[in-house]
Amino acid sequence: MSDPQAAGPMRLVRGRHEVAAGARDYRLVVPAVPRARPPLLVVLHGCLQDADDIARGTRLDVAAADGVFVLYPSQDVAANARRCWNWFEPAHQSRDGGEPAILAAMIDHVVAAHGLDGEAVHLVGISAGAAMAGLLAVGYPERFASLTLASGVPWRAASSVVQAWSVMQRGAGPALPDGAALLAAMGDAPRAVPVTVVHGMADGVVSVRNAADTARQWVDLHDTLRARAGQEALQQQALPRTEQGGRLVDETRWCDAAQRAQVTLLRVHDLGHAWSAGDPSGSFTDPAGPDVSARIVRSIVDGDARASSSVS
Repeated sequence: MSDPQAAGPMRLVRGRHEVAAGARDYRLVVPAVPRARPPLLVVLHGCLQDADDIARGTRLDVAAADGVFVLYPSQDVAANARRCWNWFEPAHQSRDGGEPAILAAMIDHVVAAHGLDGEAVHLVGISAGAAMAGLLAVGYPERFASLTLASGVPWRAASSVVQAWSVMQRGAGPALPDGAALLAAMGDAPRAVPVTVVHGMADGVVSVRNAADTARQWVDLHDTLRARAGQEALQQQALPRTEQGGRLVDETRWCDAAQRAQVTLLRVHDLGHAWSAGDPSGSFTDPAGPDVSARIVRSIVDGDARASSSVS
């Protein structure tokens, strides 16, 4: 149904998608003027949040002005009392089961119902949503064109609540699954998409150690696939420290031979467990720092433009 209070160059649709694995509500932003074969941005909220909260905090609805559909799935309190995605439970860590299956089916439904470009689905998550986004991207690698992980943990970093707390506080350490493990979990359609990892250096909820662990995991996946194809490993580039939005940022990129960043790590000084340059009307946001939302939207729009210009 449409939300009569929706304002601006968009329409707001609320729905609930149900499959054998379960059902979840969602909030979908429909552009007033969609692109031909529009891209889709999927945003997974963190604990104690819902779809409306993360939409306010990230301001990612602005993507609709560029013709991008934006989907915000919402966790049920019946599934987790704190509205966390259950990334730490084995039942929710693989393809075709649990919450990854619910979310993948929801994405497929939205893509089909609105005639979207199934090859231009971009996935974003914060905190528990970032952990689930990583699981979703590995479980369904053929579905996603890019991945952005904010204040999260590595793929399958824990398999119990006790392990989850340990990882959040200390990082994954030597038990971190490597690229071969991710590759094995991808099944018959392995794929490594461009990944951006963003984390606050002052995060007191999820240790910033997880940022380096997550980046290392995805670099290892990229390099494992590149070795199979007879290609050179990604080359690491540490950029000079910059000031962005009033915060210092340490940026490291791992680039291919064409100097395209395949894995990017942004560590933001003095940022806690929050969305950088977020709107304070949403929870877990900080108005200072690099504008991650603008960066995500720009990447989608620029990528779509490049794809369009390459079609003869």
